[in-house]
Amino acid sequence: MNLDLSILRAVPEYSKCAILTVDALAPLSMVAKMPGKYYRSQPEPTDGMLLAMLENALGWHISTKERDVLLRVLAKRHKSPAQKSGVGFGSVLQWHVRVVLRQIPEVMHYDDLWAQHLRGSSFPDGSRNYDSEMIPLMNAKRRGDITTGDTADARRDPELLRDFKSGDKINIALLRPHFPQYYASPTPREYVVPDGVYRYKIETSPILAELLETAIAEPSAPLYLGSNEGWVDAKWEVI
Repeated sequence: MNLDLSILRAVPEYSKCAILTVDALAPLSMVAKMPGKYYRSQPEPTDGMLLAMLENALGWHISTKERDVLLRVLAKRHKSPAQKSGVGFGSVLQWHVRVVLRQIPEVMHYDDLWAQHLRGSSFPDGSRNYDSEMIPLMNAKRRGDITTGDTADARRDPELLRDFKSGDKINIALLRPHFPQYYASPTPREYVVPDGVYRYKIETSPILAELLETAIAEPSAPLYLGSNEGWVDAKWEVI
């Protein structure tokens, strides 16, 4: 990761302006806060989403733990608290890049089912894939001959996976090694399709303006807004 901390520790400067144009290549789902059973999309990206896209272009892929440490350091350095989104993301660019004007297109809204990846005790019922050795046991579970669970009365004898009988309750800890870490759950999610491009006037420092111009021209990773399926194309023009 090419992360120049001297740039982030420098005194914020906004003497350079640029126009950032974002063109959606796919429907966007831009969820600004922790969802419940329905993922509602914003009609436009939040400033945090735009900064996350710029970080992605720069190749600044920072782990959650490292990001939290860096945000504390920068908040102390700039004597300003770190701002985080409703889903807990805080950009390390937030002290150095600001959006001053925005032009937002009309959008079409629609809902679709999205495969949400979950973990937890429901995995035997949610996972489509599992070890072929589990087929007899899972067939018996679907018939109601056996049950699974994580309560104290669920049995933990490993031989039960192959030598079970009607009425057995088997602890899910025995099943976990034979199932994927995550299972998919169809979840309603809102998407938007912009009728045109998003356009922003950005203020930043001369150094970051140059870095971002290079990064947007040749991004380190595919650019997206909201979910990682929301691919976009971006252009950066210094003015």
